[in-house]
Amino acid sequence: MTRLLTKISLTGLLLVILTFNGIAQKVNNTLYLMKNVPQSNQLNPAIQPECKVFVGFPALSSIYFNYSNSSFAYDDVITDGTGIRSDSLVVNVNRFHDALKTTNFVSQQFELTLLAVGVRAKDYYFTLDVIEKEDSRFSFDKEMISFLKDGNYDYRGRTANWGGLGVDANAYHEIALGVSKKINDKWTVGVKGKMLFGIANLHMNESDMSVYTSLSGDEVILNSKHRLRASIPINQISYDANGFIDDINFDGDDFDEDFFLNTDNKGFAVDLGMSYQMDEKTTLYASVLDIGAINWKSNGYEFVQDGSFTYNGADWSQSGNSNDPNYREIEDVFDDLVDDIEDEFRVSDLVGSYAVALPTKIYLGGTHQIHKKMNVGALSRTEIFNGKVQSSLTLSANARFLRNLSTSLSYSVLNNSYTNIGFGLAAKLGPLQFYTVTDNVIAAIKPNGAQLANVRFGFNFLFGCKNKKKKWDECSWSEPIRNKKKPLYK
Repeated sequence: MTRLLTKISLTGLLLVILTFNGIAQKVNNTLYLMKNVPQSNQLNPAIQPECKVFVGFPALSSIYFNYSNSSFAYDDVITDGTGIRSDSLVVNVNRFHDALKTTNFVSQQFELTLLAVGVRAKDYYFTLDVIEKEDSRFSFDKEMISFLKDGNYDYRGRTANWGGLGVDANAYHEIALGVSKKINDKWTVGVKGKMLFGIANLHMNESDMSVYTSLSGDEVILNSKHRLRASIPINQISYDANGFIDDINFDGDDFDEDFFLNTDNKGFAVDLGMSYQMDEKTTLYASVLDIGAINWKSNGYEFVQDGSFTYNGADWSQSGNSNDPNYREIEDVFDDLVDDIEDEFRVSDLVGSYAVALPTKIYLGGTHQIHKKMNVGALSRTEIFNGKVQSSLTLSANARFLRNLSTSLSYSVLNNSYTNIGFGLAAKLGPLQFYTVTDNVIAAIKPNGAQLANVRFGFNFLFGCKNKKKKWDECSWSEPIRNKKKPLYK
């Protein structure tokens, strides 16, 4: 069962990564309050870009990569050796174990925006986005690692609950049409409808593992129950004499154009957002993203395993004397043991459609202007997926000291980490805007110690930024350019 689940999981994860040619929670907190970057509308559909029209550079308007880990960093796993291993890197099991939380999450996301357009029409703002998205997640409990590290001696007479494995990988196309309306001087509301077309999916619907050790220690009972759903092209499934799965084979030729462009796996999601101008200097924001699901129909499978195995030891008595006519190789004894385990942990499969909800994100935040060219902001983000809740908090300072150049500096508490310094930059030359933003610049300086690493960058064309009546660039927070003959205001 372990080999089968590993094969399915690794193949599926490789699939969704290769979908985009190899490129804990998905974080965009610094970008959220950078209103002059049109892509902030992807995080709150009520945010109206400052210029009348924006057009994202085709396939380069937004490229986003995120890696997130809720507990350990690379240097918690791989460290410099000591003694005779001082010239080598070694796996530090104890350090890795000590860094773990009760439940641990590792996630990775990649997004490529193929098309992004926005148009203002009086109090309305309309947007259209076409985005390729990939999202993969894995979770496990610390007690499983504790058992594997220390053995079962301390568990005599009781059960070690390993919890469950979380395996989720998702790749899909998204076509999003949004509209926002300025209700009055204080309220702006927005909504975005998303048509989703699934490419591939892995979803661990049920998982539970435990190990019981008798008080004397001479009996160990392994219990394992898994239900894994998958929407991936499988070339062939081999079965044993009892009808259980013996092997699964994939053919690279099945990952062709028809597979990537199929529209059988349809879904729908909604984004909701609002902003409220509390006073001249303070603005509040709220949004809820990805309320919806994808119904996976093509290449749909469900792999089911539910079994228990009692281990009373292995008989090595015939492996001591190679001259004994009944001699058995130790390898043969071990293979028999593995076969016995596999017989108890057999896997069956079902074919059919299933639905998986998207991870829902909730943002609450606000900004307060402390200077005509600077504001400070705070943002909380909560992600809900598979009944698990992950939260983060970001504080930021956003400045525009030059009309066509703005910056953002942020500090975030997330993934049980307190060393996340973010930075954002948006520069405009003529109609062309370039921007780049990350929630943790330290990951670029010290990647081995980072639990979060992400970056988003892209190019936009901005039009209609100058208001002829007011004589200033609306894409700037700067004070209006005063008319030499007559000031705009006294």
